[in-house]
Amino acid sequence: MNYHECFKVNAKFQDKINFPYGFLKSGEFTIDQARLLERNGVAYSELASEARRPVGEIEREFVDFCRGKKSATTLHERTWQRYICVVEKNRLAISFNKRRHNSLVDLDEFG
Repeated sequence: MNYHECFKVNAKFQDKINFPYGFLKSGEFTIDQARLLERNGVAYSELASEARRPVGEIEREFVDFCRGKKSATTLHERTWQRYICVVEKNRLAISFNKRRHNSLVDLDEFG
């Protein structure tokens, strides 16, 4: 299996919660990364969650990367790593803002 036959899926990957206007318009990804996520993100997600079995050496190496057995070396791995980092950063920011808002509300009630 060659590099271009890996990560084949029939569905476009979207993350409307974290990127409601798309990956490219988010400003977080290069044009190539945004295209890879849209075209292969379903496969990346399924491989990362073990919902899909890897086909070929490139997908097996991607799974090893997802399991922390190797660092990101391919464009696919670096793209998925970037996606995960951005999503985690957004979750931390949302969580922090909720805690901050809740503590401000509590202070106002007693102030």
